[in-house]
Amino acid sequence: MAAPLIFGVFPLGMAGAPGGLAVGPPDNIEAIGRALSELQGDGKTLLPRMYVVWSGPESTAAAHAQLDQLAAAGVPWDLVLCFRDPGGDVAAWASFVSQVVTRHGREFAALQVTGEPNLTWAGAAADGAFLNARDALVQGVLAGAAAKRETGATVAIGFAVVPDIDPAANGFWAGVRDSGGADFAAAVDYAGIDIYPDVFGPRRSPDELPSTVERLLGDFRERDLATAGIPASVPIRICENGWPTGPDRPEERQAVVLETIIRTVYALRAELNVTHWELFTLRDADSSKDDLFHRFGVLRDDYSPKPAFHTLRRLIAELG
Repeated sequence: MAAPLIFGVFPLGMAGAPGGLAVGPPDNIEAIGRALSELQGDGKTLLPRMYVVWSGPESTAAAHAQLDQLAAAGVPWDLVLCFRDPGGDVAAWASFVSQVVTRHGREFAALQVTGEPNLTWAGAAADGAFLNARDALVQGVLAGAAAKRETGATVAIGFAVVPDIDPAANGFWAGVRDSGGADFAAAVDYAGIDIYPDVFGPRRSPDELPSTVERLLGDFRERDLATAGIPASVPIRICENGWPTGPDRPEERQAVVLETIIRTVYALRAELNVTHWELFTLRDADSSKDDLFHRFGVLRDDYSPKPAFHTLRRLIAELG
């Protein structure tokens, strides 16, 4: 039988995310802790996810200071290292990733090397807009894996992308294969994908969501990862999934959408080797604004729960 699904959550509002997509009230650490404890329930795994931005060699010291602070919290972070260097210095980036694994490879649960390196049109909100992002993915993973072997670290090293609409045209996965070869495929502990069906792209009815999710994950496993030479033995993680509320997006619908997606992922976990589902994000950045980037949370900005919060707690208890 397949293992239970492992759940995770980005515990801040969008105001705390890299890229500056939304602003709002500051994060309340005590309220976050209470909410995470309630979601987790009795002994279930709930990985907290966090993002650290590296914007070039001059940012290395500040990034390490942030990582040291996170490590001191004693929390098994699912950590994302974002490559946001306008100069595209891959050698310095690879050195930085190696240092992170050497210093914290027994403290963090997972290390995602680059954030959405195949997303080129989202500006500073994704790594794909930056020079040499694909090489940063390949060389960062290779450097992290080498440091893991040398130090006996336990952190899972992987990456996360967005669904590839036209892989034949952009050549991303063939480029990963040609650049990294078998060494890259062997270095990857997991392959992540960020999916937002019924958010970006065409609207979907609840009845259409299962087939949409199945197609996204099937294409990722059987087409994209296969092109890169990454075998089916490497697990897939849903590293980001969420659904914003707002005008024409009722809170009750958020609960239905998330439950439909989670149950679909759970049903596919054995066939496609899917191990994780992670929520983006815990609370709204600003519940008074209509813009969808401000209202992705399953909590409102005052930490009061939307219906999806209770749904997610129930699903973690049942499927986690």
